[in-house]
Amino acid sequence: MKKIIYLSNTRLPTERAHGIQILKTCEALKSAGFDIELWVADLKNRLGSTEEIFDFYKIKNRFPIKKLSVISFLPRSFKLFFYLESFSFLVSAIFMIIKRKENFYIYTRDEISQFLSFFTKRKVFWEAHMTIRLNFLAKQRVKKLAGIIAISQSLKNLIVQKYNLSVSKILVAHDAVDLEEFSFFKTKIEARRILNLPADKNIVIYTGGMFKQKGIYTLLKTASLLTDYFFILVGGSPGDELENAKKFVVDRSLSNVIFTGYVKHELIKDYFSVADALVIPNSNLDERTSLFTSPLKLFEYMSSSRPIIASSTPTILEILNSGNSFLVKPDNSESLKDGIWEAVRNPQRAELMAKNARNDVENYTWKKRGEKIFEMITKQNDKFS
Repeated sequence: MKKIIYLSNTRLPTERAHGIQILKTCEALKSAGFDIELWVADLKNRLGSTEEIFDFYKIKNRFPIKKLSVISFLPRSFKLFFYLESFSFLVSAIFMIIKRKENFYIYTRDEISQFLSFFTKRKVFWEAHMTIRLNFLAKQRVKKLAGIIAISQSLKNLIVQKYNLSVSKILVAHDAVDLEEFSFFKTKIEARRILNLPADKNIVIYTGGMFKQKGIYTLLKTASLLTDYFFILVGGSPGDELENAKKFVVDRSLSNVIFTGYVKHELIKDYFSVADALVIPNSNLDERTSLFTSPLKLFEYMSSSRPIIASSTPTILEILNSGNSFLVKPDNSESLKDGIWEAVRNPQRAELMAKNARNDVENYTWKKRGEKIFEMITKQNDKFS
C-alpha cells in the first residue's frame, strides 16, 4: 500500500471550513488506497485528542494524527507569531521526515511546506487553494513539486500561466460533500418547529464565513429590499466580520435578519431544511472568491434538494448552471433580490432546479475526489520514477 503524509500547519479542531476539508480529504485518500497519516501543529491548548477530532468531523475511516512541535509562545496578534510558528513547523517536519526510513509521498495545502521539495527526496504534492507570489524562489518551488491539485479550473489556468507549467502536472479536483452525512433532511415544517422559526415566512439561508468577499453586505442590502422575508446568516468565527455585519444591520434598522453565530457542522442540515432559498452571494471583486474558491457549502447546498441562488463568478460557474440554480450578477443586491424572488414565486421551476442540483452533486463526493487524486499521484509517480 502506498503511504502518504498529509502535512497541515493548522489547529484542530477549528470552526473554519478548512478543517472539514482537510479531514475529509485524508479520509478519502485512505479509502482510495493510501496508508495515510496527518501531521499537524502542536498548538498548546488547541488540539483535542485524536478521538475528539474524529468525532468532531464525523470521520469513520480513521488514520493516525501526529503533532509536530512548533514555537507558539507569542500571542497570535503578534505578526512575528506567524513567521516563527510556520518556520518551526517546517523544521519539525524536516526532522520527522528524515527519521522515517520508509517510502512515502508528502501532500499539503500549505505554501511553506513546498520547501520540503528542496530538503527531502520525497515527492511533494501541493493542493492549491490560491496562487502564491511570483518570484524566483516561488517558481523554483513550484517547478520541483511532483504534482499540483487545484480546487478549480480557474485556479489551474492561473497557475499554468503564472508559473509556465505543463497542464499535465495539475489536476482539477473541486471540493465535495459526504452524501451519507448530507442526506435524510427534515421536512420544512419539522425543521422550522425545531429551530423555532415561523412556518408562514419565506426564509433565505446563508451559511459560512462572514466576509466582504463572500458577499455578506450584498446579501444584507438584499434583505433591506425584501423586508417580508427572513434572512438567516449561519456562521461566524474569530477573525471574520461578524460584528461589522451586525452593526450594518443595526444602522439600517433591519428587523428581518438573524445571525446565529457559529453552529456545529452536524446541525447545518436543519438550517438547509427550513430554507425557501439557499444563497451564495460571492463577490467578483476579490480573486479569492471569483477565481480560487471551491466552497464546501455549495456542494452541501446541492445535496439538500433546496433551490440555490448564486453569484455567477467563474468558479461557481464551473459547478452551477441555469439548469440547476438561479444565477445572479455578483455584487448586485437587485439581481440577488430578483433571483430569490424568482425561486420563491416559481416553486415548480425551483423544485426542478433543486432536483437537478442533487443529481449533479453525485459527481462531487469526497470518495470520488480521493480516487481522482490517488490516480493522479500514482501516474505522476510512474512518470518521475
